[in-house]
Amino acid sequence: MKKLFVLTLGMAIAIGGQFAFAQGTKPSLGAAKPAATPKVKVEKPMPMHAVVDSIDATAKSFTQKTKDGKMIKYLVTDKTEIKNGDKAAKFEDIKVGDNVHGMRLKKSDTEYEVTKITKFEPDAMKPKT
Repeated sequence: MKKLFVLTLGMAIAIGGQFAFAQGTKPSLGAAKPAATPKVKVEKPMPMHAVVDSIDATAKSFTQKTKDGKMIKYLVTDKTEIKNGDKAAKFEDIKVGDNVHGMRLKKSDTEYEVTKITKFEPDAMKPKT
């Protein structure tokens, strides 16, 4: 019985010793890891629905006054795609009082860059004078 016990104990130590040495092959915590690629935040355009309150033709921009009195500026660039429905259009076709629909990128709380204008039309809510 002692021989069986000693034999079993010897096997357990031999097997356990192999696992103990295997742990020593793991990389240390201080080992250099491959550099993570930084995530680049891609700004997505958001929908735009604005009523034009004023137009600055030289700066190619228009403004909208919000209900709380804040003026929001929309900048039209050379990259801005301008259409009125299916028809091609120009910035000069937009008039004060028009509803302008499209896509915009936020530059600040009061300034946006217009990426696309899809439709503009006179404001149906304002009475004609």
